[in-house]
Amino acid sequence: MENLQEILLLLLTIGGLVLVVMMITVLVAMRKALQTIGNDIRRLSDQSMPILEQVKVTIKQMGEALTVITDNRETLAAASENVRKVTENIYRLESILQEQIEPSAIGLARRLAGLRRGIDTFLAQWRQGR
Repeated sequence: MENLQEILLLLLTIGGLVLVVMMITVLVAMRKALQTIGNDIRRLSDQSMPILEQVKVTIKQMGEALTVITDNRETLAAASENVRKVTENIYRLESILQEQIEPSAIGLARRLAGLRRGIDTFLAQWRQGR
């Protein structure tokens, strides 16, 4: 029985040693994985810093552009109002031309066309008479 206990104790010790070796192997692998993760995080942070700086500069520029737009909002509104007034004046001028000048111009064109026809008729008669 004592031999059996010694054999079991020996097997238990060997099992413990195997377990310790496996544990050391796992811990070494975990250490390598953690180092890789740490290196990746450092590399990522090194790469993200310039990007964050660019984002900061872009945000600053956008703020400046918004300030310029806000400052010039009244000027833009006045320019828009001026364009609207000019458009209204052009429309009003077109209406005046259509209502007052166009009928006179059409009448004059008709009279000139009639005069031309009369002259053509006179010349045609005169040539036949010769």
